[in-house]
Amino acid sequence: MKIVVPIMPKSLAEIAELDTIQYAAADLIEWRADFMPMADLEQAARDVKAQFPKQEIIFTYRTEDKAETIISAEDYATLVQQFSTVFTYIDVEILKFSAITLPDNALVSYHDFTQIPLNLPDILSKMAASGAKIVKFAGMPQKQSDVLRLMTETLRFSEAHPNLTLVTMAMGELGKMTRVASDSFGSSWTFASMGATSAPGQLSLEDVVKIREIFQ
Repeated sequence: MKIVVPIMPKSLAEIAELDTIQYAAADLIEWRADFMPMADLEQAARDVKAQFPKQEIIFTYRTEDKAETIISAEDYATLVQQFSTVFTYIDVEILKFSAITLPDNALVSYHDFTQIPLNLPDILSKMAASGAKIVKFAGMPQKQSDVLRLMTETLRFSEAHPNLTLVTMAMGELGKMTRVASDSFGSSWTFASMGATSAPGQLSLEDVVKIREIFQ
């Protein structure tokens, strides 16, 4: 499994202060651009790339879990078009912004912060139908059986779509197992943290690297 570590700087100064050596073990960096002022994004993009010149970077402008992030469909599409040419991957909330034209490097995602939906296979199918090569889902389990269901549905879907990179995880304490055993149930990436977490239940980069070494 590949390990993705998010960064969430709120200013250009915070980007400059990143201790990038700590992120060396990460396979990918996810830049959560939604924490930055919109007016600073172009300069911030240059600075983030300069800080991580040897690692693949995902550009993410998350709106699903942030009520304070208000952006029109037109402005969101403009962001996707602008930054898809700058970074390795670009995260697109395809079920929310369904009319968007996906670039070739799109990673389509959907997050449910209240449950693991019973119609998870349908959600995955809708995202896969967009034509994106990478599909990501994260949900919040309410009981242990939700975690098992997520893992089972992920394995079924990955076996039915062998050419698709599928990324799924259950958030929170109950879902921690999905963050370290993703290879065993068909999820190709996992997300770890360096300091602040971008989602409930993320383990540290150091711990995930150790666990990956044990299972390899």
